[in-house]
Amino acid sequence: MGVAGIFKFILRRVFELFVVAALLVLIPNLPPYAQFSQPYSVSPAQPFTGKLSLNDRLDAVEIWHKGDFVGPEAFADLDNSLYTSLYNGDIVKLTGEHITPVVKFGKPCKGSYEERICGRPLGLQFDQKDQLYAIDAYYGIFRVNVQSGKKERLVGPQVEIEGRRPKIFNSLAVAKNGDVFWTDSSTDFTLDDGLFTLLADPTGRLVHYNAKTKENRVLLDNLLFANGVALSEDETFAIVAETGRSRIHRVYINGPKTGSSIFLDGLPGLPDNLKSDGMGGFLVPLVLGRDADYPILIQSIGPFPKLRKAAARFMGISQYVLRKIDQYYPNDVCLNAVHTIGHFSSTPKLLATSRVTLLRVNRDGQITDSVHNLNGKIESISEMHVLGDTLYLGSPFNDYIGRIPLAKLGWEDLKKEKRPKRSPTVESAKPTTTTTKPTTTTPKPTTTTTPKPTTTTPKPTTTTPKPTTTTPKATTAAPTTRKPATTTPPPTKPPTTPTTKQTPPQVKQQTQTPPPVKQQAKQPTQSPPVKQEAKTPPPVKQQTQAPPPVKQQAQTPPPVKQQTQTPPPEKQQQRKQAAPVKEQPKATPQKQKVEL
Repeated sequence: MGVAGIFKFILRRVFELFVVAALLVLIPNLPPYAQFSQPYSVSPAQPFTGKLSLNDRLDAVEIWHKGDFVGPEAFADLDNSLYTSLYNGDIVKLTGEHITPVVKFGKPCKGSYEERICGRPLGLQFDQKDQLYAIDAYYGIFRVNVQSGKKERLVGPQVEIEGRRPKIFNSLAVAKNGDVFWTDSSTDFTLDDGLFTLLADPTGRLVHYNAKTKENRVLLDNLLFANGVALSEDETFAIVAETGRSRIHRVYINGPKTGSSIFLDGLPGLPDNLKSDGMGGFLVPLVLGRDADYPILIQSIGPFPKLRKAAARFMGISQYVLRKIDQYYPNDVCLNAVHTIGHFSSTPKLLATSRVTLLRVNRDGQITDSVHNLNGKIESISEMHVLGDTLYLGSPFNDYIGRIPLAKLGWEDLKKEKRPKRSPTVESAKPTTTTTKPTTTTPKPTTTTTPKPTTTTPKPTTTTPKPTTTTPKATTAAPTTRKPATTTPPPTKPPTTPTTKQTPPQVKQQTQTPPPVKQQAKQPTQSPPVKQEAKTPPPVKQQTQAPPPVKQQAQTPPPVKQQTQTPPPEKQQQRKQAAPVKEQPKATPQKQKVEL
């Protein structure tokens, strides 16, 4: 077989392929069922010069949680813990090496080929109330309480938005007022057939969900796979990634400017999840790289709708045949093959270079810095997230998380101070609210207020000044709310010695209480109304525990016993209250001497 024979063989094969392609294009009603009529072009990739110059700053990245999960694509953080979404539909919390499941929107499934059953969260963000907003490609937009696990769906796949239902819920950005800006990547295909969205006519959209009216409005339409979305710091505009055409749009949402424009074009790769960098700019990861030497095949055939249609129908018919085989002879092999044909998971090895590029962009759409990895240590980075002094890198395909200190990238300005955990502050607020209640009720019955301060004083010493603040309002109530044994002696010098005898049991229990006792001793001496209490017995009769009338306190021991029996808190702290009950009879003879 000579050269002429080889040439004829190649020519015949090309002719056969042409015939097959013609049949695929001309025969009607073949899958997939979408439009293939609009040609599109992609701007050439920017050269690697200036801010885009290649470097090896990403080579120091650390591989974290290798093999613990698959597809940690999106991130959010709360109380210094990292949250991420996984390929099996779970959202988990990462605390060091510990993995805690948080929520799942889908149902249990057999494997990745049942992704539409498992669910696939693609975007996460906490609002100012620590509520987690999550967007699942198949199930919609949810608001989740990560403490209780309670979830509420805000937008579902059955909702029609301007006559079309969303098929791929992709990314979201939550405004300060609770509004959600989110992307619908396609109205023709679901995520497990994502490759078809790059071959068919673009149907991606940027949508605004109004939290008050619960209505959705389309802000930008006809995007070739609408992807990541982020808000500017002042929330005057939003940026959205059009992944299929390697560019980013800007849409004005507040302020005098309106409409949309191209924010950044000619990216050397496919932009994915976008995030604010906290400094007025944005973080832009390129999930797949492209350049003059490594073009992306699907983008190359963008100007030829017929060729795109033939490729899509070839893939669609292959899926149809495999599904029919599985229908009569159920097996996982066919289902896995169907999933692989249409899913994006098959693209990194077929259509992209091993280069990884991450960008920083300012609010004017200018690239301010870029970092690269050229040795293949990491690949297909879909999101960058800053937590503390570390940059975390996610991917829809990897079985690990990449992380690298900001200092090694030269991005120290992005460092975020770790916020203190909010759970302890919430718990500490509860006792403070309970202590304020007894202060309001002290003027009415003194018997009910005395046990509550005794229960609260062992915990925080700061609760003791609260009753003293009420003294300018009612002079008779101030000494009664606190322990009579400690407040009455200060006006005269002789009783000071017995007070030291009464305080030792309290000193053993609380080593920090003496400072506030000294403050209480100063306050009664400065307040002249204390002398009026000894001269005016009528108000003393209304309050059985007033310090001046010693005879009434000596004659009324039963109320003291009722105090130990009636309030429920005393049952839990009988040992703590036993000491003050014994101290009261000792204080009474001392008070008689004062009156004499």
